[in-house]
Amino acid sequence: MKHLGALLLMTGGLLLSACGLSTLPDSIDTAQSSDSKPETAAPDERSDSESVSESESDFPDLLSFQAKTIEGSSFTPADFAEADVTAINIWSTTCGPCVREMPELAEYAKSLPENLNIMTWCLDADISASGSEIGKFLTECGFTGITLASGDGDLQKLYEQLLYTPTTLFVDANGKQVAEPLIGAGNIAERYSAQFEAALKELGIESTLQTEE
Repeated sequence: MKHLGALLLMTGGLLLSACGLSTLPDSIDTAQSSDSKPETAAPDERSDSESVSESESDFPDLLSFQAKTIEGSSFTPADFAEADVTAINIWSTTCGPCVREMPELAEYAKSLPENLNIMTWCLDADISASGSEIGKFLTECGFTGITLASGDGDLQKLYEQLLYTPTTLFVDANGKQVAEPLIGAGNIAERYSAQFEAALKELGIESTLQTEE
């Protein structure tokens, strides 16, 4: 499959598993030029192949916000109540690892029981010149979940603390963080299942995840 906006970002000859936040491309299917400059200062991009994990206390709970999806509908913390645990994959069209892992994320999402959910938040959906193509890209990947385009309140606070994409948070039915966030791309099924299991254990809910033998 041709992935819209797939970027092969390399540092020291190694594929990155996470990207520092940077400027957005004019088109999703155009690679970022080598002389493009970050819109805001970002830390050095990670060059290790291992994903990173940060303390959940580094990011705010998502208890109060108003958000808009890429389809134009609204999303609030009340919508988290549809699942015991929701994973929020935060990505951008400039992030090669984010784009490359989307088909795997979409496939994994289909395997989840009803009480677990995956949604995404595309950080450049509202300001990319090709924002209208994001929905098409997700459809081609097979992702059928909700994708946020923008938000205020606690979402804005979270945005201000983000350093890398992809970053994935796990929240309970009220929007409170459970388990550790995941930073960087990697084996979706293995990493997400481990965090879903940890979140359910923290909430005292019996897991119904199917594990490979």
